[in-house]
Amino acid sequence: MGLGKTEWEDIQIKYGNMEAPPKQLTEDELFDLIQEAAEMAKEAEKNEKLENASLKDLKDMEDEEDENVLEQLRKKRIEQMKIEAELNKYGELKEISEPSYKAEVTECKGVMVVVHLFKNGIPQCQLVNQHLTILAKKFKATKFVKIRSEEAIHNYPDKNLPTILVYFNGDIVGQIITLRATGGDTTTVDDIEWQLKKAHAIKSDLQEDPRITVARKKSQKSRYSKADSDESDNSDSDD
Repeated sequence: MGLGKTEWEDIQIKYGNMEAPPKQLTEDELFDLIQEAAEMAKEAEKNEKLENASLKDLKDMEDEEDENVLEQLRKKRIEQMKIEAELNKYGELKEISEPSYKAEVTECKGVMVVVHLFKNGIPQCQLVNQHLTILAKKFKATKFVKIRSEEAIHNYPDKNLPTILVYFNGDIVGQIITLRATGGDTTTVDDIEWQLKKAHAIKSDLQEDPRITVARKKSQKSRYSKADSDESDNSDSDD
């Protein structure tokens, strides 16, 4: 017998004029499909467990899993741990002194170093220290340090403070001299984050200068307020 219920349906199906009806499964075929689905789900669960296993978990599985598979997963997990350790290497704004500047900054290889030259008693230096403390916790792969300006560069003029220098492999690759470009006393942590992103010191998710974002929002708010006011005036005139 063909796929259709009648000879006419068989002909139509043969020439593509009609879709074949779904095959009716026997009880044995249905049982086999259920078994296959269960096995696939079990295998997927096992693979997920192996992928997410810690080194201790992998050791506990030695009697259950193939040693070659476990060894490959161990190597993969160790590499992941190394990467995570590098990404979380620092995490604080550390104060350094003149004797340690060379070791902490100019001789530091393979890592971005953000250096804040500050002086006590200057409010904007205190503001930058507050912002960098937050950013150091957020971007732990970057090294953040601060040093009194007179120790970093003898006779460095106070008019240039706060100063932020960005080093990579001993070279200065970016700098922020005072906060004039970021709003002075109104400089936010996002403003500093944006400047550090431009210097490639951090991998930030910011897409544009925060000051532009704020200005745009103020402009939009102003336009909406004006539109509401005009609408209100028109309504009063109609009355």
